[in-house]
Amino acid sequence: MTKRMSFTATGDSLIQKHIPMPYEGLDKLISFIGQGEAKITNLETTLSDGDCFPSSFSGGTWLTTSPTVLEDLDEFGFNLYGCANNHTLDYSYEGLYSTLDYLKQYEINYAGIGMNLHEASKPAMIDLPSGRVAFISICSTFDATARAGSQGPVMPGRPGLNPLRFSITNKVTQAHLDVLKEIAKATDLNAYSDMSISQGFKLPPPEGTWEFGNINFSVCETEAEEGKFSTPNKADVERTVHSIKDALRVCDYVVVMVHSHEIKGADQSEADYFFESFAHSCIDAGASVIFGGGTHQLKGIEMYNGKPIFYSLGNFIFQNEYVAQLPPDFMEKYKIPIDSTAAEGIATRAGYSTGTSMHQHKPNFFSVVPYIEFEEDKCIKINMLPIDLGMKKERSFKNIPYPADEEMTQEVFDYLKKASKKYGTKLSLSDKGMIKVSIK
Repeated sequence: MTKRMSFTATGDSLIQKHIPMPYEGLDKLISFIGQGEAKITNLETTLSDGDCFPSSFSGGTWLTTSPTVLEDLDEFGFNLYGCANNHTLDYSYEGLYSTLDYLKQYEINYAGIGMNLHEASKPAMIDLPSGRVAFISICSTFDATARAGSQGPVMPGRPGLNPLRFSITNKVTQAHLDVLKEIAKATDLNAYSDMSISQGFKLPPPEGTWEFGNINFSVCETEAEEGKFSTPNKADVERTVHSIKDALRVCDYVVVMVHSHEIKGADQSEADYFFESFAHSCIDAGASVIFGGGTHQLKGIEMYNGKPIFYSLGNFIFQNEYVAQLPPDFMEKYKIPIDSTAAEGIATRAGYSTGTSMHQHKPNFFSVVPYIEFEEDKCIKINMLPIDLGMKKERSFKNIPYPADEEMTQEVFDYLKKASKKYGTKLSLSDKGMIKVSIK
């Protein structure tokens, strides 16, 4: 008998309050997600009773919410949760421990976080009617202290998230590099770094590069070749590749979810170079599907060696403005009294926007939910349901997913088609409002 497997997935579930269920369109959404055997989302918050002290940093907004929101997400039918994202350590180790405890209490199949690097990087595995699926969650956007560490023969590992590090080199002409060197000399910008290297406390920059502050530059021939380029960390790639190959010893399929806020330039619809390279390495190692998220907007879709890479599915639930509490650090950053409410803090931040604020940016409020079908190891179908996060809805019904109407469906299609063009991916829109990916 021919083996078939199906997947559905969503972008980030940044959930901060209960969803008013049932609501119009919910049944259609649940039905579409339910077509998949493996049903995946990214849980972009910590879970606590609000009693964990905040870290000195956050993923942009300190996020934590009641663990009972897991009951809301369960209504959508998800059975695999990615937890590695830029908010994982918003409430330090206490917040992480609390999140882990509640995930286990609610019997959630999760990946991406743990008490050490081994736990954070190991796949979640689930047995389904059509086979066994392994699921890896990894994140490239994080404060250094959020990175899980390896356990050793003497010392325990460090709790945290499964990291995907990367390095950046900026290419400039010799003329531009000479200007930077003049600035560095005039300001002693590199003095401390040079001293640290000479004393053995810091490694010199990679061969062929020069450091300006903490930024590496290399020389290119023409201004047309100038730009920012990134490469994934070799150790993190090798660890993930090993996890994929090892999982395939006992599983039929491996899915990887990547949380990444990095972009090539000013276009938020473009994934960074290191993400593309990493995704290709995962597919080459045997992964079936790569799902990305992080930047709140859709990114392009690539069919690489017959396997789909969704560089970002954008948002699924986007309740960032409903955070119930924020630490004094947030208020200090935006120069308001530290006893201000979270609502005042969020509103103040929006007021600092010099363009369109996060909650007025339309691409943050639409996405797709893909349905992907495999026959043995071959991807044979990709259908996507366009969704609308209710930007213009009443407050109680805003920031949650709805099946998109005809007008929004066309807008999502046009956006995704443009974002996918560079990969040569062909999309079509059916008369039933479904976006389809051409499978070669």
